[in-house]
Amino acid sequence: MRKSLLFIFFLLLSQFLSAQSINSIDINVYIDDKGDAYVKQQWDVNVVSGTEWYIPISNLNGSSVRGLTVSEDGREFEDEGRSWNTKRSLEEKAFRSGIIDKGKDGVELCWGQGSYGPHKWTAGFVVLGLVQSLDDYDAFNFMFVNPGLVAPPRHASITFQRLSGEPFTSDSTRFWFFGCEGESVLRDDGTIFFETDRPMPSNGKLIAMMRFDKGVFEAYNERNMSFEKMQKEAFKGSSYEKKGGFLKGISMDTLIDLFFGFLVVLVSLGSVVVFFVLRIRDLVLKASGKMWSPKFFGASSVKGWSREAPFDGSIPIAAYLFKEGTRLTFKNGHPERAIGAFFLRWIRQGYVTPVPATDGHYDLQFQAEEPDFNSGCEKSLYKKAFEACGSNQILEKGEFDSWAKKHYKSLAGWPDSVVSEGKSKYNFFKGDKLAESAKLLQFKNFLNDFTISSEREVPEVGLWGQYLEFAQFFGIADKVAKAFAKLYPTEFNDFSKQYGLDATTMSTVLNNWSTMTSRAYRSAYSAKLSHEASSGSGSSGSSGGFGGHSSFGGGGGFSGGGFGGGSR
Repeated sequence: MRKSLLFIFFLLLSQFLSAQSINSIDINVYIDDKGDAYVKQQWDVNVVSGTEWYIPISNLNGSSVRGLTVSEDGREFEDEGRSWNTKRSLEEKAFRSGIIDKGKDGVELCWGQGSYGPHKWTAGFVVLGLVQSLDDYDAFNFMFVNPGLVAPPRHASITFQRLSGEPFTSDSTRFWFFGCEGESVLRDDGTIFFETDRPMPSNGKLIAMMRFDKGVFEAYNERNMSFEKMQKEAFKGSSYEKKGGFLKGISMDTLIDLFFGFLVVLVSLGSVVVFFVLRIRDLVLKASGKMWSPKFFGASSVKGWSREAPFDGSIPIAAYLFKEGTRLTFKNGHPERAIGAFFLRWIRQGYVTPVPATDGHYDLQFQAEEPDFNSGCEKSLYKKAFEACGSNQILEKGEFDSWAKKHYKSLAGWPDSVVSEGKSKYNFFKGDKLAESAKLLQFKNFLNDFTISSEREVPEVGLWGQYLEFAQFFGIADKVAKAFAKLYPTEFNDFSKQYGLDATTMSTVLNNWSTMTSRAYRSAYSAKLSHEASSGSGSSGSSGGFGGHSSFGGGGGFSGGGFGGGSR
């Protein structure tokens, strides 16, 4: 009797432990040039009840859903169109799929479960008019995973890409995710990826909001509203929204009066003191060498030298670590210096050729065919510089600066995309991250102390190009070039010939290029600030949305989705 009871107990326990579950939902969204989308879902589930699997999609706001296809283990389900009959048995629905049209309440996508136990289904459908044409931008705010599913997903991911193969770029695209905890990133290949970093709760959902510059798509699903309105509704209750606290509910006019009143009091009572205290703190940190965050570098001060660039020479990772890993108040890591570093890399790789101009200046001849870059931000920068060249494909003195003033949004936001890409590469790096991060500082020490080095053997000349690229990023390219020329004149002269230069002009030209790229960025950034000040646009419509952590709250005003789904 006892053995029978134990058997029944363990049988019930095993059924409980193998209860209805959704192990993962992995989604790919392919968007065509008109803003229509093909959505492919891969469900990994365990089924213990019901006869069919269903997904409600409602609140479509001018879009429509059609064309459901389902397969499992290579077998395509028979499509019953929009005449799905729910009143059938498990066996009768097996390997069949269809849509229930609920009129103004949207649709339900349905397919037979076939049997109980584990299943891996691939479901695809089309959302016509996913991307909506707004007054100022094209955008969507769409729910891709519903709350209230038969079981909360343990893992979810979603990837967005264009059917044309064109990449999404940080110049023209912004993205935010709501309803669950996870990280988003614009990948090197131009796709946008989001992945949860913990199991979703029962009320968890996955909402994606994206904004595109006009011209990226030929969106036809028109909505008479601005993106600012869409964003404002989605941001309510989210971690993207600045919390109001005791100011919540106070009118905007009152907030403005309070702000300027507080600003006057702050300036009159102590802002100068605070400024100098923080400045002194920064000077002390710099003098002591303890200016780095142990979280990123393992220690606040890293001694020693390294002759090799860490992280396989990744400039984006260096930009991310220097921006986020500093303890200084008035230093942001200068990710914009990556512009000049990439310019030097292109010259070394032969994508760009220096050509003599006037007054000792060298212009840059760009090749007609765009190189095959592994970095999304590098590819984006090359496009900007190539566009600035004009029809002769030569970047002449002053051209990049003039282009930057006209296209300030594009260039001013570029350093954020470098940092975002660097964060993604750093997170996915396989190896001892802290050791590699410390090597970055040791590499900087090596280049900075090159002239006082007691090691007089010639460094490998093949690495000098990379040395100068990182020296440009560190802001010491001119100093390092002069050190090479002084200590190793013969080798440095041979090295300079790779750039079409000689040793006597190399340092001067490096300084010219460094000045050109930094001036172009400053022009773009100044124009951006001037525009925002004159238009009052602030950051709500022009910054953010480069990736990072999602917000569990917010996402209001979404299209699509619904409540519930799964087995029934």
